[in-house]
Amino acid sequence: MDRFFSHLKQPFTSIWLCSGFVLGCFITVYTLNTAAFYIMSFAVILASLYFKPFLSVLSGFICGIFIVIFHYLIFYSASLCQIVIDKPIDAHLQIISIHSVASPYYAKVRLINVQGCSLPRFIAPLAMLSITTEKQLDVGSLLTSQVKLKAFRTVKNFDSFNRERFAFTERIIYKGRTVGKTHHLSSTSSAAIRSHYQSYISDITAGTKLQWMYYALLTGDRSKISSVDKTHLRELGLSHLLAISGLHIGLIFTLGFYTSKWVFMCTQVAIKQSMQLSKLFVVFGFCCAFLYVYLSDFVVSATRALVMLGCYLIIYLLAKNPLQWRSILFALSVVLVMNPFSLLNPGFYFSFTAVAIIFLVINQPLTIKNGLIKHSVQLFMIQGALFVGLLPLSLYFFDGVSVIGLLVNLIAVPLISLVVMPLLVMYSLLSMIVDTSYVFKLFDAVFYSSFEFIISTPHDWRWVDVRINGFKSLLYLYCTLLIGLFSPFKRFSIIPSFIFIIDWLLTPKPLFQLDLFDVGHGLMAMVSTNNKAIVYDLGPQYFARYDYVNSVLVANIRQQNLEVVATIISHQDNDHAGGLTSWKQAGYTATFEKFHPSGIKLPCLSQHFKFENLNITSLTADSNHDNNNDRSCILKISNPQHSVLLTGDISKFIEQQLVSQEVDLNATILISPHHGSNTSSSGLFIDAVNPEIVLHSSAYQGQWSFPHSDVVKRYNDRDIPQYTTAEYGHIRIKFYPQSYRLEFAREQESYWFE
Repeated sequence: MDRFFSHLKQPFTSIWLCSGFVLGCFITVYTLNTAAFYIMSFAVILASLYFKPFLSVLSGFICGIFIVIFHYLIFYSASLCQIVIDKPIDAHLQIISIHSVASPYYAKVRLINVQGCSLPRFIAPLAMLSITTEKQLDVGSLLTSQVKLKAFRTVKNFDSFNRERFAFTERIIYKGRTVGKTHHLSSTSSAAIRSHYQSYISDITAGTKLQWMYYALLTGDRSKISSVDKTHLRELGLSHLLAISGLHIGLIFTLGFYTSKWVFMCTQVAIKQSMQLSKLFVVFGFCCAFLYVYLSDFVVSATRALVMLGCYLIIYLLAKNPLQWRSILFALSVVLVMNPFSLLNPGFYFSFTAVAIIFLVINQPLTIKNGLIKHSVQLFMIQGALFVGLLPLSLYFFDGVSVIGLLVNLIAVPLISLVVMPLLVMYSLLSMIVDTSYVFKLFDAVFYSSFEFIISTPHDWRWVDVRINGFKSLLYLYCTLLIGLFSPFKRFSIIPSFIFIIDWLLTPKPLFQLDLFDVGHGLMAMVSTNNKAIVYDLGPQYFARYDYVNSVLVANIRQQNLEVVATIISHQDNDHAGGLTSWKQAGYTATFEKFHPSGIKLPCLSQHFKFENLNITSLTADSNHDNNNDRSCILKISNPQHSVLLTGDISKFIEQQLVSQEVDLNATILISPHHGSNTSSSGLFIDAVNPEIVLHSSAYQGQWSFPHSDVVKRYNDRDIPQYTTAEYGHIRIKFYPQSYRLEFAREQESYWFE
């Protein structure tokens, strides 16, 4: 360690080593087993042969590769215990978090013992379980039960939240449910301490109007925040204030530092002149910050901030000067040693970029002598720089930006930092010895009035949906910012924009596009051209409350900047119309008029019309049929080169009827009737359609096992390629004048570890 930090005066070796390590981690996580990985590795090796400093970079680069692979093998792919999938097994569980308020509980658990095989806490896999129990379930509870597990897998779509990747970053390897009786055991001492602390904070803040905010600030647990309040915070750019991060850790450290200093000055203890009191105060402040993170159960963002603080303090104490930029690099290296897959977490990039921006601003000299004015100007500069510097990340990860966020943060950050957090800490400590709730409720009333004033901001001033497509766009934006702000050749900042425009102009534009979304057992599709779209079916609804309309369909519409001109409900079954309520709430009720002028409960209108450069034909083969499936709306989209046929859930009877009526069924792409059920896809119908490709919208390992093996065989006998959403996820087909291209979410949106 001393040898490592001996380079702080002439820091090139440690800097090169850490730089190579970070590069190795980044390249391995994102590009392992691809051409880019081997090209970059060869480039680093080649550079090290010609430039001596690059030997340290190469060493760090190799260490980065090793750490990523080691971490994956230990924590993700390998297990000390053989866990049987899809069969009841005995398990000893610890509750990590609870996501429902009543039995059956949906909870994140740690598998600490499986079939008598104990797993160390730090490598025990996590699982999302449905737990049936009569007793109250609490965070930290220990349970024994038989469980049925399977690998964590969910739907995968373009331009929407990647649940599988999020689960991977959280080390959630399995999902399943308990079977049989669940036995409750006592909680671990560590979990019990945190549970008692959370109960204590909940009790002393009970009855206040902003309890959810105080509870989140003091415990790191955001479960009490309602979806409405989460939306308010996101649109106002305040979400970061309730996620324990650098701001909160820094505040607790500062409070601990100055409290210890004040106590020492008040006690007037005699000390030796050689003692360095500042080190004692720093250690006490860090201990306070560590306790705060411990009580928050080492939330990822809090742990990352604590590591950054620790690195900064160690370097400061050893080198006798701040060394801000090196502390960021060393903290980055330590975080990646702890978990190189932190690179997949958006918060990772926001945290380190924000700290770099703050260091950059506070190092800018100010000639203002008045302390208050100087600090106010510096605060404004920091907030402005954070707004501009984090803007590309916000657009990339969240598809928008808070317009009023800059102004709101200028008020909220000092308010939280200088007033709310110190008062909350003081109140939580004083409440142990004296009742001060009446004073706190007075403070709550004042603070709530301020919060109400802020959220009364008109919606149009809060959030603007602006999105950038792909990592390349993000890279172009940051290159433009860096060259324009810090390069002596500021005129060259136009080069990234020029490259971006050339790239966009050279990219071929499709005539139209088909999106078949991955919604499990159900159907949701969209055809788009010239920024306008027709939606066919809205997928299933689960547990009478959850569907994929907002998280998948609306997300894709916004990402592609589309205007929906019409919506079709093929028939009323839940797996096709389950998202109807959410679709209406999203503001798309008027889009039913084109195909359902008499109401969506009636079959669609049979018609033929022109939609931009496409021909649209819709019909219902038998609107009086008793079978709801056979009343499905049939839709054909075509241009002179290509065509797509969507048939809902029609049976062989309707297929034969369509063929006998000599309906033009020929299509380039067929979305199989009834998800590939054996009640459909007759040989006669397949021959009439004569598709080049067949798509099946079905669930992975679903209870119906679609597509049926006989159906698959019928298409295979005719040498027709088949693709299922169960295997490939969201399927996107782009049609060009003489060709078409298929894109699969599970291929393009996945890395080597997924």
